[in-house]
Amino acid sequence: MASSLKDTDPFPFGQWKGTPMQDVPAEYLDWLSDQDWISKWPRVRAYIDHNRAVIDKELEDPDSFGGSHRD
Repeated sequence: MASSLKDTDPFPFGQWKGTPMQDVPAEYLDWLSDQDWISKWPRVRAYIDHNRAVIDKELEDPDSFGGSHRD
């Protein structure tokens, strides 16, 4: 399995390209996790999987998070 990206690593593609992973919206990461093609981006997939609990909490209460909250 590919190593996971870190919070400060840049998102590698699309609208959020160059944005630190920790700043990519949880809604987008959650949506990505359901896309078949995300398997072409194993490091992004690993980041989402590793941070799933935090992403889910962000989705439940987005106002309670800020700054570096994933790893």
